[in-house]
Amino acid sequence: MSVRHQNIKKRTLLLSSLLVIVWGIIACRLFIIQILKTDHYQELCRKQSDYRKVIAPIRGTIYDRNHKPLTVDIVQYNIAVHPYLINHKEEMARELDTLLLPNYSRYLKILKSNRTYATLERNLPHSRIKAFLNKYQYHNAFAVERKIHRNYPFGEIAGQLIGFTDIDNHGIVGLEKEFDPYLSGTPGWQITLKDGWGRLNNRPDRPHQETVDGNDIVLTIDYEYQAILFEELQNAFRKHNADKAMGIIIDPNTGAIRAMASIPSFDPNHPSDYPISSQINRVVTDIFEPGSTFKIVTATAAFDRNSVQPGDSIDCENGYMAIGKNIIHDHKKYKRLTFAEVIKKSSNIGTIKVAEKIGKDQVFSYTRRFGFGARSDIRFPGEQEGILHPLKEWSDLTLAQIAMGQGICVTALQLAYAYAAIANGGYLLKPQLVSSIKTKEGVTISKIKPRFIRRVASAETMQMMRNLLRLTVQSGTGINANINGMSIAGKTGTAQKVTENGYSQTDYIATFVGFFPADNPKLLCVIVIDNPKGHEHTGGAVSAPVLREVFNRIVNLSDDLFLPEDQLQVPNIQIVKKESNRINKQHRIVPAIPNTSPVQLSSYQYSKRMPDLHGKTLRQAIAILRTMGMEPRIKGAGVVTSQYPAKNSVITPNTKCRIELTPKGAF
Repeated sequence: MSVRHQNIKKRTLLLSSLLVIVWGIIACRLFIIQILKTDHYQELCRKQSDYRKVIAPIRGTIYDRNHKPLTVDIVQYNIAVHPYLINHKEEMARELDTLLLPNYSRYLKILKSNRTYATLERNLPHSRIKAFLNKYQYHNAFAVERKIHRNYPFGEIAGQLIGFTDIDNHGIVGLEKEFDPYLSGTPGWQITLKDGWGRLNNRPDRPHQETVDGNDIVLTIDYEYQAILFEELQNAFRKHNADKAMGIIIDPNTGAIRAMASIPSFDPNHPSDYPISSQINRVVTDIFEPGSTFKIVTATAAFDRNSVQPGDSIDCENGYMAIGKNIIHDHKKYKRLTFAEVIKKSSNIGTIKVAEKIGKDQVFSYTRRFGFGARSDIRFPGEQEGILHPLKEWSDLTLAQIAMGQGICVTALQLAYAYAAIANGGYLLKPQLVSSIKTKEGVTISKIKPRFIRRVASAETMQMMRNLLRLTVQSGTGINANINGMSIAGKTGTAQKVTENGYSQTDYIATFVGFFPADNPKLLCVIVIDNPKGHEHTGGAVSAPVLREVFNRIVNLSDDLFLPEDQLQVPNIQIVKKESNRINKQHRIVPAIPNTSPVQLSSYQYSKRMPDLHGKTLRQAIAILRTMGMEPRIKGAGVVTSQYPAKNSVITPNTKCRIELTPKGAF
């Protein structure tokens, strides 16, 4: 065999061996890919071809107690297109002109362009694109992106209370943060196919998970009350050039919060336009010395332990009292006062003497009973517990200071619920801000009921306290809160602010706490004005008028606050048909009104003579007059105390009517 032949044979053998090895490697590799690691490579293929699109849920709505939405989720859509996947471009442009917006020329220009991807429309509401979604939602030439934007229709009025969400629609401030797990819902997803060019092919048969929308929350807040409180705080803040202002309105019988606001405020629709400090709800976060509003603790303890009676005489030392090396002053030089006058005139020395009589243990115990020095568990971010030093650290001076509201720090929230215990007969209540939590379908998940924490003092003691607080407003330091006939009870407080050099002689915190009606309280309000500037700085001169305006405006919303509970039911009113068919037809439907018993109205009588409206509520008077075809001019609120024409006056079709109302009990 020639050498040449042998070389060819060797080369052939080598080449064949190499081919066998290569094919063996390929076969092994295929075996590994297709048999041993099939799951791994199938997963890689799915990742390349499957696109998992997350679908954001609708966030739950926050409502006030009358189901007025305080938040709104605005759902908007962006529509995009792959122009090269559209064959009949002019026909599609005409169809888009009908299904989206009338913009045929723009759509045609986009469809005829060389672009691979282009946006057709942005921020369209669902109502606008519903027909488009029904037809082209799963068409691979179109891409639909749903965007959800949180909106706060009432802006600053409830900004600090509601809070706001971030760009991912998660709550970061206020109730939006506290109840985010309930409000946020569960995102859904949808798997779409993606080809080698990145085009998405939406198909309804692909795996998907439906979104679970967030739950709705109904608050105890009344938006009307919230707006009134906010506006009056803002007015006082500007009038007195104050550093801050805060206030809260509650139902003292249930613990339900009806309004809560502080100034400076911010608009949650544009949070970046305001300093972060404006986002703080100072009603629950800011602590301050309560001043004379804290004297209720000593008075309650003294009455409850039968240590003092309202008529007991107390020597007020002509306005000066020495405790060790320290001199305590009264704002006036009182000599002898009854204890009722001590509270009415807000005497520091008189209160301290009573505190010394009952002792440190009792003052500390009742301070705790009223809820001071502990969080209320309101479920709102940032609540502070205040400052209450341990009893073992109390000296004689500490007792004197705390008796008159110094050396202790509280929140406006704590102050409100302490006074609520007086208003409701002795029970410390848990703050209630949320009434219920429901799904979007209306299924109740949680219904929050009023809860009381403990009994602070006896009902008899609290009745005496209500009487004293009423006296304070009638003719004492709280007289600027008085409204003739509304029977407001309350207490003023003026605290010197603490500085590095001790108590300031120029900076004060003016506080007023009040509730009404004093004999059957329905609403309670705390007003705190921080560092008012000008001639006035006391709680009686600065904060009491704010509370007066708040209560006056609330009463004008409805006269129900003056009605006894047994009159709040609404019976039917029967109309006796005695006149001609024309008159009967005119007065066929009459609004129902509160009354203690069904009333029969003779349309014949009222069509001839003016009825006696004296003592009737606004709704009762309007209902009666409307049966006669009369629309009265109205002045005041409460019950009718004056009317024109006088009762039994002859009525003609052109008779004009005027009624004046006064709060019940004012006459």
